[in-house]
Amino acid sequence: MSIDEIFSEISSHMIQGMMTHEQLMNCYEFLGLHGYAACHKYHYLSETNGYIHFCNYVINHFDKLIQNERVTDPEIIPATWLTAVREDTDPSTRKQAMVAALDEWIEWERGTVELYSNCYNDLIQNKKIAAAEFVKSYLLDAEEELTFAKNEKIKKSAMDFDIVSIIEEQDAWHKLYSKKAKKLNK
Repeated sequence: MSIDEIFSEISSHMIQGMMTHEQLMNCYEFLGLHGYAACHKYHYLSETNGYIHFCNYVINHFDKLIQNERVTDPEIIPATWLTAVREDTDPSTRKQAMVAALDEWIEWERGTVELYSNCYNDLIQNKKIAAAEFVKSYLLDAEEELTFAKNEKIKKSAMDFDIVSIIEEQDAWHKLYSKKAKKLNK
């Protein structure tokens, strides 16, 4: 893969990552799970900052703009929700949505780790060591996020996605991720 193709693939994936977290944020907000929504708002903002930083890196170190591939809508939110109102969500729907959203998050991060690993290796093969190390920082972040998401799935599965316990933890999640999001803007 050429350097331009590598950068294009990473950049396009980052744009889709922002879209993924934006939809997960809206999904959780619709379900009334403001803590989980704050978590994905933080990831959305973090990935937006990462995307800007990545584009600036390519411009400043390779003297060129990135030509993005066509990005597709992740379509995480079911089409049937677009005509529903929040009060229509019963506990069964909420549980199914939480399981599906966690699975989407895990699969997204798993794919991100795989893509960044491949791009890292391709950059090494192209003897672009500094660029590979730059991409490695994104790879390590994605691995950390994947581990966190998988551990959340294990914890939630162990309690059979008990909605009362999940609702009780929303304030703590909201406080934590709102604080983390504020730090991104400094």
